[in-house]
Amino acid sequence: MTQNHATYRTVVLLRPSEKKRLEKLARQEKVSSSEIVRRSIQAYESSSSKEQQEVQSLVAEMNTALDKALEAVRSARTEVAENIAQMKKRKAQRA
Repeated sequence: MTQNHATYRTVVLLRPSEKKRLEKLARQEKVSSSEIVRRSIQAYESSSSKEQQEVQSLVAEMNTALDKALEAVRSARTEVAENIAQMKKRKAQRA
């Protein structure tokens, strides 16, 4: 069973060098120039999707690292405050 897909004619303005590249790619791939354009659109969309997934993954990693860093800073501040309190206590005992 074959599906009928509607197609639309679109005018694309290209520089002469771009037209030559498009025609050369079409010859090399043994497909029409339109097919090269369709493939380019699909490649662009999947590339954008992959990039978006990579960015989301990096943001998640950064958030995890920042949470750990914040936890470490809070722990260090608590420890410093405890040390200062002990030093004040010792100083008061000496006086």
